Amino acid sequence: MEDLLPIGEFAARSGLSARVLRGYAAAGMLVPAAVDSRSGYRYYAPGQLRLARLILLLRQARVPLSEIAIFIRHPDPGTLRRWEGELHLEARNRRQALAAARDHLGLAAFGLALHEGDDALTTQTAGSATDQGTARTTNQDALVVSPPLFAVADGLGQTPGGETASRLALDTLRAAFTGEPAAEALAAAFRQAGRAVWERASTDPSLHGMGTTLTAVAVLQTQPQTRLAVASIGDSRAYLFQDGQLRQLTRDHSVVQSLIEAGQVTDDQWRTHPDRSLLTRALGIAPVVEPDITLPEVTGNARLLLCTDGLTAQADHAEIAAILSGPGDPGQVASDLIELANNNGGADNAAVIVIDI
Repeated sequence: MEDLLPIGEFAARSGLSARVLRGYAAAGMLVPAAVDSRSGYRYYAPGQLRLARLILLLRQARVPLSEIAIFIRHPDPGTLRRWEGELHLEARNRRQALAAARDHLGLAAFGLALHEGDDALTTQTAGSATDQGTARTTNQDALVVSPPLFAVADGLGQTPGGETASRLALDTLRAAFTGEPAAEALAAAFRQAGRAVWERASTDPSLHGMGTTLTAVAVLQTQPQTRLAVASIGDSRAYLFQDGQLRQLTRDHSVVQSLIEAGQVTDDQWRTHPDRSLLTRALGIAPVVEPDITLPEVTGNARLLLCTDGLTAQADHAEIAAILSGPGDPGQVASDLIELANNNGGADNAAVIVIDI
């Protein structure tokens, strides 16, 4: 087996996780070149990397596995043209349906109206996705899409504490957020969410020690800029993607972030640092925990990303920006980002929200 690649190396070079490779092998599409009879460890031939890349590209195009299995046995350019035609037809039908929905509602422009008044309306579309990950038995990540409020949370603590904390924090945040003035309203909602998690953990011994990260964005309308209110506690993040540039709007409350700012760790090293998951601030660890609040303004069209560390620990800024700059509506892009995390290892829970404004 000297010329063969072990599954770990093949996964790294192909961009497919070991879990995904095993699934493709079970479907008969990418079968290992050899399997160790004693350990069951799988090995692949270097020549299979080309096939792996083809399968990855077709999956990114959302071609069903059953059709891919047939195609790789009998590659046909006509099949690719047919798939492309079906994609254009689907996109056209969806656009027509959305236009009909707009006309049915009497809206001047399709989107979600954030404010009504003398100013022009800010419009937006949003999509989200979440995934349990390959190494988790439960999903402690949660999200809320409730315009103008969007938020993600990553629960901390043993089951069921993490799931309870993230969901309770988001439910309380959504109920408590009053909208304006933005900074004060978000800060007050965060305080209520933190106290709700703290009190629940204090009264239920099975939930002792639970907590959660929480990052939220309120998209608020002004002219000519769109004003954002961004609040965060922990290491879930918010990003702004505009003109091909990805900018992080939040600061991680973590041990490693403190080391980065002290010059002891580089940005490239944080994903593999042994203390990466240690937080310096989290919701629910005290009766009151104050969030960081910023009020950035955006001129023109932009794309917002909210995500937990299940994405950022698996993908760097360049990979994330490449998907944000690609085609697809926010829901499709959110799913693509989850798939990126899974293809890069995807061990942890992940939650993603993408908002076009």
